[in-house]
Amino acid sequence: FVMSDWGATHDAERSAKSGLDMEMPGGATDHYHKLPDLVRQGKVSEKTIDEMAGHVLSSMYASGHFDGQFKFSTGEAALDTNVTSDAHRLVAHKTIVDSAILLKNKGETLPLSSGSMKLAMVGKYCKATHDKSYGQGDVFSAGGSGYVMSNLQVTPLAGVQARFPDSEVTFSLDAKGAKGADIAVVCASAHAEEGWDRPNLTLPEAGDLVTALRQQSPEQKIVVLAIAPGAITTEWLENADAALLLFMPGEQVGVAVGDLLSGVATPGGRLPVSLPHRSEQRFTPQQYPGTPFNDHNMTAQWSEGVLVGYRWNDAMNKPSAFPFGFGLSYTSFDFSGFEATCNGGKATVSLSVANTGTHSGAAVPQLYVGFPSLKPAVRQLRGFRKVQLKVGETVDVNFALGESDWSFWDEVTQAWQSALTKGESITVSVGASSADLLWSKVLVCSDANTVV
Repeated sequence: FVMSDWGATHDAERSAKSGLDMEMPGGATDHYHKLPDLVRQGKVSEKTIDEMAGHVLSSMYASGHFDGQFKFSTGEAALDTNVTSDAHRLVAHKTIVDSAILLKNKGETLPLSSGSMKLAMVGKYCKATHDKSYGQGDVFSAGGSGYVMSNLQVTPLAGVQARFPDSEVTFSLDAKGAKGADIAVVCASAHAEEGWDRPNLTLPEAGDLVTALRQQSPEQKIVVLAIAPGAITTEWLENADAALLLFMPGEQVGVAVGDLLSGVATPGGRLPVSLPHRSEQRFTPQQYPGTPFNDHNMTAQWSEGVLVGYRWNDAMNKPSAFPFGFGLSYTSFDFSGFEATCNGGKATVSLSVANTGTHSGAAVPQLYVGFPSLKPAVRQLRGFRKVQLKVGETVDVNFALGESDWSFWDEVTQAWQSALTKGESITVSVGASSADLLWSKVLVCSDANTVV
C-alpha cells in the first residue's frame, strides 16, 4: 500500500484520487479526517475508500499480522528489543564490502601487508560511535526516522585490531600519535540528519589530519577511511596514498574495514553520485544551500531541471572530481568484444569482461543511452551488471534494450514519445563510469532486422 511521509499530505481529495492509501502520522489535524465529508459530498467515491482500505488490510494479512506474527502487548512495537542475529550481521558485513568504494590506491598501498607493522589509527571516529553534537543518529548511521539505535557497533579501531593481531595498532586523536608508524589510517565522517540539508559538502577533519600527517612524515603511507551520507569534496585526497569511501555503513563497519584493509575482502562498490570539485560552480545560492542564508529556515529552489548529477557534468562539459559509477579495485579488468544488434525495435549490447589482475574482484560495466530528444542531457544510465571474477576469469555480459530506454516525456503532448519513432539516432555507450566510456555505437533501429 502507499503511505505518505510524515506531514507530506496537503490535500485529502487529490491524494485519495491519486493513490495514497494512508496518511501519516495521523491525528486530529490530519487531512484524511476530511474523507467522510468528501464521500458525502460525492467528491471521493466509496469504491476508492474500499480500495484504499483493501490495500492496507491485504498487506497486513500478507505479512502475518492477523496470524499472530507480531507479538505486541500494546499498540506500539518494542523499540529496545535486540533482534539481530549472526545471519543479520553477515548481511550487514557483505553490504558494506559490496558497496565500499576505492577512490585511490597509489602504488598498491592497499591491501596492507599481512606481516607485522606499526599501524596508527588517527581521528576520533576511529574509536567513537556517537557524537554529542549530533541532534539525531550516530557516526556510522546518520540521523532520521530510519535510524536504528545500537550498542553493538564494532569500531574501525576494534576491527583493525582484530584483523591485524601481529601488528602494533595504536590510536590517537591527531597526527602526533602516528609518528613513526608504517601506516596511518585516518577516520573522518560527515553527518546528515532528517529535516535539514548539510551546509556544505566537506569531510570534516580529513584535510587537517591528512595534511598534518604528511608534513610530519613525508614518506608515511596514509589511508583515509571516509564515512559519508552523500556527496563530499575530496581536496584532502591529494596528500593521501589510498582512500575508501563508505556510505553510512552501520554497526558492522569495523569488521568490514579490517577485512577491506587486509585484503580478506575486496571493495566492490561504485559511486551512486558524482563527487564534485570544491571549486565547482554547479549551484546558484538559491538552489543550494538556499535563501535567505541562516541556520534554521531556508528555502531551496529546485530549478536544475533534468541536469542533476552526471547529466550536468556531461551537458556542461565540466568533469567532476570523481564521476558517477567510478570505483577502483584491488585487481584490474579488461572490457572487450563489444557488439550491438537491433531487431524489431529491440536491441542487445554485449561484451566480454576479464579479470587481468592478481585478486578476485567485482567489475561493473555500465550502459548509457543518448539521443537528440534527451537534450539538454547528453546520455543517461540504462543498465549495469556487477560480475564477480576470479583471477584470469572471463565472462560475457549482455544488456537488453527496448522502447522505454529511448523514450522521453513530451511536455507538449503530455505523453511518452519514442526517439525511434521520431527517426532519431540512438547512441549506446559502455564504460567503467559515466566519464570513462570505452565504446560507443549508433544504433540504426527500425522494424526491419538491422545489425550494426
